[in-house]
Amino acid sequence: MKHHNKRDNSTLWVVIASVVFLMLLIAGLSLAGKKDQNRGEQDTSRLEAAESSYDFGTISMAKGKVTKIFVLKNNTSEAIMAEKLYTSCMCTQATLLKADERFGPFSMPAHGKIPEINESIGPGQEVGIEIIFDPAAHGPAGVGPIEREVTLETSDGRFKLKFKAQVAP
Repeated sequence: MKHHNKRDNSTLWVVIASVVFLMLLIAGLSLAGKKDQNRGEQDTSRLEAAESSYDFGTISMAKGKVTKIFVLKNNTSEAIMAEKLYTSCMCTQATLLKADERFGPFSMPAHGKIPEINESIGPGQEVGIEIIFDPAAHGPAGVGPIEREVTLETSDGRFKLKFKAQVAP
């Protein structure tokens, strides 16, 4: 039978305490990273909208595409540059509407670059983001609840628009 002295026990406790401390430190850093990641997903652009999410309700694949136009306004005293517009899925297209001009349609970034718009939104000016969703794009596997996002990258951040629907055959 082996005899342990007090020094062996104190070393063991130091090792255990160090391991617990390191585990807590790693867990804390992981949570902090997730908080930063979530913050990056929030809207950071100073553009404003009366609504930034929409529920189409139940829509039918057989009836075809549905459309929603979100209106964004620059309530600042400076121009904001609309730089890029893209969607979270190929089943969705987004177009920037400014006066009589249309920029797009844009969709989900593929394996290449996201095309740039680089269109100024002046102080007090409104623009529209036209979203077209094709409920039949995913075929029979696309039946059920869906949620999609459209992101407008601007010179001062991002503006996210969201929509959802219940897709029926």
